[in-house]
This record gives sequence, C-alpha cells and structure tokens, in this order.
Amino acid sequence: MAVGVIRQATANPLDLSKGMRQILPALKAELPPEVLVEIANNNSLFIDRSVKNVYRTIAEAVALVALVIFVFLRTPRASLIPVVTIPVGLVGTFALMALAGFTINTLTLLALVLAIGLVVDDAIVMLENIFHHIEEGMDPFSASIRGAREIAFAVVTMTATSVAVYAPLAFTPGSTGRLFAEFALALAGAVVVSGFVALTLTPMMCSQLLKHNPKPNRFDRGMEALLSWISARYGAALRWIVTARYHGRAGAQSGGGRLLDAVAQARWLVLGVMLVCAGAIAWVWPTMKQELSPLEDRGVILANVSAPDGATLDFTNRYAQALEKMGQSYPEFDRIFANVGNPTVSQTSVVYRTVDWEKRSRSTIQLARELAPKFDALPGVTAFPITPPSLGQGFRERPLNFVIQTSDS
Repeated sequence: MAVGVIRQATANPLDLSKGMRQILPALKAELPPEVLVEIANNNSLFIDRSVKNVYRTIAEAVALVALVIFVFLRTPRASLIPVVTIPVGLVGTFALMALAGFTINTLTLLALVLAIGLVVDDAIVMLENIFHHIEEGMDPFSASIRGAREIAFAVVTMTATSVAVYAPLAFTPGSTGRLFAEFALALAGAVVVSGFVALTLTPMMCSQLLKHNPKPNRFDRGMEALLSWISARYGAALRWIVTARYHGRAGAQSGGGRLLDAVAQARWLVLGVMLVCAGAIAWVWPTMKQELSPLEDRGVILANVSAPDGATLDFTNRYAQALEKMGQSYPEFDRIFANVGNPTVSQTSVVYRTVDWEKRSRSTIQLARELAPKFDALPGVTAFPITPPSLGQGFRERPLNFVIQTSDS
C-alpha cells in the first residue's frame, strides 16, 4: 500500500519531511510486526543537501576572505575586522529578509554566498585606507577618523551602484522575475547593510585593533617586496598607456618624424584588444545554448509508462515489474517504487531513487540517457525516463511542450 503526502503550496518541505519522520514510529507501533514501513521517495532530500552545501560554501568563503586579507596586510588583527563584519552583515540581511517576508531557500542562500564577497568589499576598502595611515605613523584613532572621512563618499557610491545593479532583477516580468525576486532583493539588502557596516563598525574596530608594526618579520618583508614589485610593474604599464597621446604629440612637434612611436602604439594596442574582445562576445553569444536554469542531479528518476487503451491492470503491472527489474541491475539505485494504474489503469509511474551523491560516480542525467533506449525497446507500451527540472518545478513541467488539436475523432 502506498501512502502519498503532498504539501500545501505555502508549506515548508523540510518541516513536512521532519514531521513525517517523527510520526513514523507511532504508525509502525499500530501495525502488525510483519508489516514493513519504508520511505520510497522523499523530495526534500535534495533541498536539505543543497542548504547544507550552501552553509559549507559560506564557511569556506569566510575562511578564504580571512586568508587573503592576512596575506596582503600580514596581521591577524586586520584579518579579524572583515571577518567580524560578515556575520554582522548577514544578520542585518536576515532582518531585511524577515521584514520583506522572505524565507531561507536555495535562491536567498545563493544571494548570501555572493553577499559575503560584497559585504567585505566596503570593509576592506575602509580597512586598507585606515591601515595605510597607521603605517605612515598616525595613531589608530586619528587614522580611523581621517581614513573614514576620505573614502566615505566612495563607499556610499559603491553601495548605491551595486544596489542599482541587483535590485532591478526583482522587477523582471514573467517567471524569471518571480524566481529571482528574493535573490535580487536579498543581495541588494546585503549590499546596503555592508555599506552601513563599513561606515560605522569597521572604523571603530580599526581604532581599537590596528597598530603600527615597527619590526616586520621575514614574511612581512617578503610580501611587502612582492606587492611593491607588482605595484611598480602596474604603474609602469599604466604610464605606458596613459601617456601615449602626450608622447605622440611631442614626437611630432620635435620633428622626429615618428608620429607613432613605441609609446603611442600602446593606445592602439589597448583599443585593439578591446575590439577583439567585443567581437569575440558578438561571435560566441549567438552560438551558446540558452535555458532558464541548468539541469540538476536531484537524486531521482521518474519513468512514465503509458499502455494502449483498454489495457488491464495485470498488463500494466507486468511492464512495471519489467521496469523495476531494469533498475535493480544498477548499483546507483537503492530503492524503486512503482505506482501502477494511476491516474488510469493504463498508466504507471516508476520512481528510481539513487544512493547518496558521494557514493556514485554517474549523475541522474547520465543514468536517464542510458535507460532511455532500454525503455524504448519495451514492446506494447510507451515509456521514457524523466529527471526533475531545476528550481523546484514538477516532474511533468518540461522545457518544451507540444499541443496537438484536431476536429477529427
């Protein structure tokens, strides 16, 4: 006997799955001991794993941000300041999400992953400017006041620009706008919070935590030499490009006869590279495949089976058993569930649930492509495998639909 639990439109699938698992022991206690109760399919597994992966990604991003800041500023105190701004910024973003009625889902969590880099951007700019004044000999408090005043307007401009880029995505019409409204507004809210934190919390922490290091160690000296070398090379390249027009005119006025000397050619080289890149974009863009979202491995394959009109339940069940047998030959499937005779006697659906993602090397898309010719070879029925679409759509929501209408019988 199959028992299906279907959530309401506003219900949380994770809460529903957790509640079902909690009441299963009570259900088993009321059944005879020889009756086995198994969960044949659970669509919340992919959601739960996606959320956990996002949490792991957030932790990795925090660690990488701290490492990069430490490498460039060479002090754990400086690394601590942007790291502290990350949870403060995320908590502020959660507050805005709660105010807007958003939930924690894959799209808002994706926004938070991207927001980690944006949250620390403003803080790093503020931190670096204050740290620069401290290295020149100013006391931390005065350096914090002066550094914050110097780039406060730049931080506000950066924040406003980022919000102007992300927020309009929420007003995109159609399904795209409905899908990414929470993503866009959560990301824009994170940027706003990051700007406020950079203008308030970051200077305060800099005044308390940063200090001048009069005796740099070997690592400090090595990194400083490397960064100075990179800065010098960049400055030389920039002067080579920016001063091209001036030198070209000077050469012409001096009667040297070289209107395009080595320096003047840099301008045309930069413009040429820019035009080549623009041409490459115009050439590659039309050839790229386009879709609403990429296919995802959700750990499940659905086989739809349609028997001829007038087929009996035994006829349909025989083919369902054949599909079950096919799936049992694959080690990637740990449970197979057939729903025979639903919604009509001549229709059947078979659900193949795979083992955990780490325990298999092939994706559900690869497995479905391998099963398709085997399903086609079944005589007497039409069967084909389906992998669920991305972004939580139903199994039968396909990228392409055909509607055939006729006045004939």
